[in-house]
Amino acid sequence: MHKKLWLVAALAIALAGCSRAKTATSVLGDAQEAMGNPTSIQYAGTGVDGFFGQAINAGQEWPRRELSAYTRAINFDQRSAREELTFAQPTFGGQQQNTQVNGDKAWNVGANGPAPQLAAAEERQLGIWLTPHGFVKGAMAAGNATLTEMEGASLISFTALGKYKVDGTLDAMNLVTKVETTIASPVLGDVPLVATYSDYKDFSGVQFPATIAIEQGGFSVRELTVTSVTPNAPLDLPVPENVQSATVPPVQVVSAMLAPGVWHLTGGSHHSVVVDLTDGIAVIEAPLTEERSLAVIAEAKKLVPNKPIRYLLTTHHHFDHTGGLRTYVAEGATIVTHQSNVPYFEKAAVAPATLVPDMQAKSPKTPTFQGVAEKTVIGDAKQMIELYPTSGDLHTGEYTLIYLPRPRILVEADAFSPGPADAPPPPMPPPNAVTLYDQVQTLKLNVGTIAPIHGRGAVPMAELRRFIGR
Repeated sequence: MHKKLWLVAALAIALAGCSRAKTATSVLGDAQEAMGNPTSIQYAGTGVDGFFGQAINAGQEWPRRELSAYTRAINFDQRSAREELTFAQPTFGGQQQNTQVNGDKAWNVGANGPAPQLAAAEERQLGIWLTPHGFVKGAMAAGNATLTEMEGASLISFTALGKYKVDGTLDAMNLVTKVETTIASPVLGDVPLVATYSDYKDFSGVQFPATIAIEQGGFSVRELTVTSVTPNAPLDLPVPENVQSATVPPVQVVSAMLAPGVWHLTGGSHHSVVVDLTDGIAVIEAPLTEERSLAVIAEAKKLVPNKPIRYLLTTHHHFDHTGGLRTYVAEGATIVTHQSNVPYFEKAAVAPATLVPDMQAKSPKTPTFQGVAEKTVIGDAKQMIELYPTSGDLHTGEYTLIYLPRPRILVEADAFSPGPADAPPPPMPPPNAVTLYDQVQTLKLNVGTIAPIHGRGAVPMAELRRFIGR
């Protein structure tokens, strides 16, 4: 009799233990009970923004820009969000920035109203599910969440938007302390994105972190001290009509001959230059994306038929100017860049790119680099190209001027971007434009034409002089 009672008691204890066994669903339910379950949320504070891809030197942290004000509002049911940044100092893109998303539509709001940003929609939508409450809601709705138990914590994983593996760590109090995933970068391939949440406080019945730290590509892109949180804040972000009807424009490449065997390839926000050499083609600058570079390569081969792309030359390492670098590696070109960039780009050129497989991921090539540490000349009797590593530019710690002595053409990026021909010069000349002019004088370059990577197109050297008042 005692033995039977003991067996019954043991079975009851075992069944009770089974009923308490954790599952992904139970952990997420506990998290909603601990953190609250708002349908929307708005939070504000101050902090620091890291400018991704714009490091002063390759491999260093992203430049830090102080945020005097920050506000983000999210409607989880609508899958919409608005993020407003106010920088303490004027910065690239404006001192105030307003980015928005609703489902698969994204736009920025500026002085001229909403401007479509369709390519940004997926990443902005993913950002909703990387917030503490968004992670819990996303994991519960995904239907594919899994649980890994750790000492004093739980790891929940799910797939967002059909492609992004999202991992969230919840502590013993059922609070989300970290959310991490991987996103795609044209320069770096697969890039880790990690958000860390700490110092939870009660805001009107909802637990929310007072400290947020986000890293992308190994360096900080956001550090926030949260000062106010409004659960269930009203937020309705209808998609503006011009955004609703917008489509991604096709890549356009427009070529203009600057001299025999030299073409300026424009048609977008960033330009390139193609140079015909005896044994191949040199392309100066590989901006933005692989799609842009493939279009430039196709145009280069049309302009100079039956010759391979031998060289890709860079003005500097910033990601908007090197988004096609991996494309040229896959093409078999030698990458000619400032010596300080070589170790960083050697790793980037062979990094995995599984989220958005590019040519280099599909058919990897061993990259070949030629570092520029002093005046370097490539080319031959047909066309010579001189590269000069310079310093003093406030935009980047390394900057390479590229000069074609025979046609007297200077290729430069960011220091001088010619605006409309009838635009008056600025009241105060930009320091980088002045530095550019001074460097040309110091190097004794006999420049006749400037082929900028930005701006309306090639202009005579005299326009730079007028621009800076010389």
